[in-house]
Amino acid sequence: MKRELAGTARDLAAYLRTLDENLAEFSPAPSGVRSPSAPAAVPSVKPPPESPSKMQNKPAVDMDSLSEQVNKCRKCGLGHARLNAVFGVGSRKAKVVFVGEGPGFQEDHRGEPFVGRSGQLLDKIIETVLGLKRSDVYIANIVKCHPMKNPETPEAHGNDRPPTPEEISACRPYLDEQLRLIKPACIVTLGSVATKVLLGIDKGISTVRGRSYDYPVELFGPGHPITVIPTYHPAALLRNPNLKRDTWEDMKMLKSFLEKAGGE
Repeated sequence: MKRELAGTARDLAAYLRTLDENLAEFSPAPSGVRSPSAPAAVPSVKPPPESPSKMQNKPAVDMDSLSEQVNKCRKCGLGHARLNAVFGVGSRKAKVVFVGEGPGFQEDHRGEPFVGRSGQLLDKIIETVLGLKRSDVYIANIVKCHPMKNPETPEAHGNDRPPTPEEISACRPYLDEQLRLIKPACIVTLGSVATKVLLGIDKGISTVRGRSYDYPVELFGPGHPITVIPTYHPAALLRNPNLKRDTWEDMKMLKSFLEKAGGE
């Protein structure tokens, strides 16, 4: 028992050191310096009246076909304003899929999710706590195009906003089709928007994190549920390092779940 506690303490210390290294430049501003502005309010998202997994177009038979559909999609205004569609990245046989709300500036320019500072921190968390690489998991977003405050200035920084319910509704079927093709055991929702959308609830992330849920959309038939573990978005850790201990606990829960799932 003492060895287990010592090992856990060492793991936690290593994890916190890693986060401290990544968060160092985001320490609280000294007196007299204005702190970064608060993030935009999260939209209230109600679950659609019927299963969002029903594709408006013919369902894709494989991930490449689905990616092509996303690249051509113009079902909402985001498809006309974005520079690149941001489909998803990682193992197509992953046991866990990390889902954020939508691409930002860096992702829009590179066409890959979580490649900015938040993505670098997410990679560190996956490596430090789970012992996995980015290529071992799958990473995606609720919407596949960059929601911008001003779509006419895609080269401007600080142009991000949360996706609207209409944009989410238009794009949601693509995510469920990705999940259907990957067949993960677990989804980790990153932040309030992704958590509200995928669980069909109105509660914020601080209220619902710390436990697991069943994904309410039936993708594989009865008896094959997907577990959902909500946690903070990496961007929240960059703004508030005090959240990192809760994230550690959530990721340890995920690690324990994956170890049990791997043994079944």
